[in-house]
Amino acid sequence: MRKLLFTFFFSSIFILNFAQKNKGPINWVSIEEASVLYKQNPKPMFIDVYTDWCGWCKRMDATTFQDASIAQYLNSNFYAVKLNAETSDSLRFMGKTYHNTQQKKVKFLLDSLKQDLAYQEVEIKKIDSLFSKQTAALNPKISFLKEVITKTENVLKDSIEQKELKIKLNNNYTLLEKYASNVFKNNQFSKDELQEYTKKLKSIKSLKGNKNFYLSLKEFKTELSQLELSLEKLNIEKKQNPKKSELLRNKSQYSNFARRARKSTHDIAIDLCNGQMSYPTFILLFGDSLKANMPLKGFQKVPDLYGYLAFIAEGVYNTSRDVPTFVKDFKNVYSPNYEAPNDPVKWIDFESALKAAKKDKKKILVHIMHPNSVTSNIMDKENFRVESTASKISKNFHAVKFMINESKTINYKGKEFINQNGIHQLALGLSKNQLSFPHYAFLDSEGNLVMNVPQYFSKKQIDPVLDYFIDEGYLKATYSDWLKSKKN
Repeated sequence: MRKLLFTFFFSSIFILNFAQKNKGPINWVSIEEASVLYKQNPKPMFIDVYTDWCGWCKRMDATTFQDASIAQYLNSNFYAVKLNAETSDSLRFMGKTYHNTQQKKVKFLLDSLKQDLAYQEVEIKKIDSLFSKQTAALNPKISFLKEVITKTENVLKDSIEQKELKIKLNNNYTLLEKYASNVFKNNQFSKDELQEYTKKLKSIKSLKGNKNFYLSLKEFKTELSQLELSLEKLNIEKKQNPKKSELLRNKSQYSNFARRARKSTHDIAIDLCNGQMSYPTFILLFGDSLKANMPLKGFQKVPDLYGYLAFIAEGVYNTSRDVPTFVKDFKNVYSPNYEAPNDPVKWIDFESALKAAKKDKKKILVHIMHPNSVTSNIMDKENFRVESTASKISKNFHAVKFMINESKTINYKGKEFINQNGIHQLALGLSKNQLSFPHYAFLDSEGNLVMNVPQYFSKKQIDPVLDYFIDEGYLKATYSDWLKSKKN
């Protein structure tokens, strides 16, 4: 188990109150600063991998990270790091330099695509100009024909005029022209339009009489249909122009590349998150040379995050991989509505235990506690109160709960032990100057220290440890070997 720092011992506030509204800042550092600090004073790192656009990241900053207990615990036990996953900066961490290589690759593609787009834009302008000229040539012709057809149909619909037409213009082409001239003047045709119409009439030289009107109308409608079809084809060609389509695709590609260039994930973020990118992700680095990596994904409420932090900071990871169970136990104990089970263990002071052991020859169990230790409190309020465990302790031990900040002077083995600078020297003596929390000292009936165990135990783990001492298995084999023999 990792030896806890004295800064941990003197934390002013640790016990959680999830209902509290007090707020406290976290001492965030850059990942490069954390690398330097770690070399000076090794301790775990907590890395918040975020992005500028991540809403849940911002919510973490506004809620969980504002909690005073979280801030206190992070500041005391971790280097807290803010890491923008999409930064373009080169970063050096633990002797290695990282870059945003995705961004560099995309920028190279952008530069080449920019040149292609500029060339294509010029070509498209040429094509659009050609289409515009063709459209400009067709539209007046179409408008003229539509107007001629409309006015001609109006003439033919007039029954009186039709009858008069049959009488006056039967087989008389000259009168037809004259009639047409009068009709279209009355309908406000321009001189040019009239000439155009007369020209068309004269082109049908083989026909006579009023049939000219009907046949010319048919000819006009045929011509109009052909012109409109040409215009439609022209518009389709304009929309489906391959070069223009290619330009639009390239523009879309360019836009995507540009977005990727702005939002490219940095190599160090990919490395820390093992390529599984989601935001926010919290990376806990711990163990020798920070080789152990525990990622937490998604928004974390105060009690959940606190439990994970305690799992690392207080060395529970050394003895258990069952993180969910530990976090659950943590949430139970530190919930504002938590009511601890009745304590069936009769805890007595150290000197009383020494006297009692000499009389009844029972062994002594000393639970060395720090009031601000998460794991110590879980052991005290939950794990030692399991019925089977409590029964075993009461039957075989005189149980002592010994606080690290005990102020009483204690005589032990002919020596006085006092509190120095907030740490009682007896706790140091029983732990052989390797004090961490929780810590258990096992003494025989004569008060001799037999073994000490610096470790958190789950509810399932504690009973075999007690049996190892009760059965004096420590005299025969190591704990692991003894445990194997019991299973066999």
